[in-house]
Amino acid sequence: MANAGVGPVVSAAWLKAHLGEADLQVIDGSWHLPVRKRDAAAEYVAGHIPGAIPLDIDTVADPAPPPPGRMLPSAERFAEQVGLLGLRPEAHLVVYDAVGMYSSARVWWMFRTFGHRAISVLEGGLPAWNAAGGPMESGAPRRRDAVAWPVRPANQGVRDWRAVLRNIETREAQLVDVRPPEQFRGSTAANYPGVRDGHIPGAISLPRNEFLLANDTFPPPEAIENAIRKAGVDPDRPIIASCGSGVTACILALALELTGRQPCAVYDGSWEEWGHRSDLPATTD
Repeated sequence: MANAGVGPVVSAAWLKAHLGEADLQVIDGSWHLPVRKRDAAAEYVAGHIPGAIPLDIDTVADPAPPPPGRMLPSAERFAEQVGLLGLRPEAHLVVYDAVGMYSSARVWWMFRTFGHRAISVLEGGLPAWNAAGGPMESGAPRRRDAVAWPVRPANQGVRDWRAVLRNIETREAQLVDVRPPEQFRGSTAANYPGVRDGHIPGAISLPRNEFLLANDTFPPPEAIENAIRKAGVDPDRPIIASCGSGVTACILALALELTGRQPCAVYDGSWEEWGHRSDLPATTD
């Protein structure tokens, strides 16, 4: 079995050895902020891992209007959308993205939130795959038969703005913001036009590059834990991860699982939602 004993991340070498096995499916979960002016769908057509199934986190999402446009869908919509892609619930899924370690963690978190545990992220993403000499193919996505994906309710891994607002008073969980420091304390306009500056009161800054290496792979678990503790976060206490758009917060959830803990909760709307609302408190302190 391709998924026997597989952890939450796999290397390019592992995927090269198992690519094409019947019980393995690969997902291209590439997504880019609009300000980056990159087209993930066009990039997929130009080149992708053979057999990869593209999954757009703006489509497998709540259809309500933004901001933001990629909030977690209902369990029914999630099952419908991934089933239409031809993803099989009995398969082990491996997700990658074109950046390295970015939106692939969001896809991983979505599947885990809806109860699918047999999913891993390709460390280093497509850059690592290319560096390892992995094969590529081009062309539009292949047509696949729809699959009946089971409808499972979301677990406790997702938080909305109401829960985060309550947490400002109760401090039951540590709110951890993984954005770069200049966004945490300063301007967000470069990535999120029209969104206020700053962060949620009480949030702890833990930029993702503190627990993620420059090549978008993870250091050893003890180094991840040390980085988390150094920021003033207790990994043994409840954590709610936040970021700019609910994407990179999921990298912290993945990192915590690599330390042997359960993934933390994620504030789905993150600063893109919070910062759009003048009725919610914010600070730059």
